[in-house]
Amino acid sequence: MSGKPAARQGDMTQYGGPIVQGSAGVRIGAPTGVACSVCPGGMTSGNPVNPLLGAKVLPGETDLALPGPLPFILSRTYSSYRTKTPAPVGIFGPGWKAPSDIRLQIRDDALVLNDNGGRSIHFEPLLPGEAVYSRSESLWLVRGGKATQPDGHTLARLWASLPPDIRLSPHLYLATNSAQGPWWILGWSELVPGAEDVLPAPLPPYRVLTGLADRFGRTLTYRREAAGDL
Repeated sequence: MSGKPAARQGDMTQYGGPIVQGSAGVRIGAPTGVACSVCPGGMTSGNPVNPLLGAKVLPGETDLALPGPLPFILSRTYSSYRTKTPAPVGIFGPGWKAPSDIRLQIRDDALVLNDNGGRSIHFEPLLPGEAVYSRSESLWLVRGGKATQPDGHTLARLWASLPPDIRLSPHLYLATNSAQGPWWILGWSELVPGAEDVLPAPLPPYRVLTGLADRFGRTLTYRREAAGDL
């Protein structure tokens, strides 16, 4: 940047674009629960562009915020970066990401969590009721299907606060980054069966954000169209 050895967030570049600084990158190809790519944000230059990835990124914008015990916040960020295991295009179009765009891909040999930053975080498959913790991401991923977690488990109290129909379902996955919550509930959109559909219909090989749950048992449910749009 004009020969300067360092620059601060908000400084203008030679071509007029501001420098935007986001989360630090993480290791590549690490064990389960570690992102397979660096954060598309990070240090940027140009208009702005992440020099490591060659991706154009834009800082987050909040369009709508409804206060409450479980507030509803509609915000979005942009990055042109795509991983090898990208999630489908979100509600704002290609490159745009919102918190509601969190998606879990369920594969035979892995679980791939596409976060709202455009990254892919890989986990080993989970048995019903099993939990795994990602140290690099400070993130818990738990599969439903268990009434309680073992005594002394970090998430024991938070797990017990979930409504029984959520924590007992082996088809739901839940994620949190704190023992105080909230939970991000990863489920699927309910489809109205057609006349030619075979029932019961198989569940899709992915889960989307269908709601939140706090440590007091309160839940916020997101209603989605059949195509998955919020």
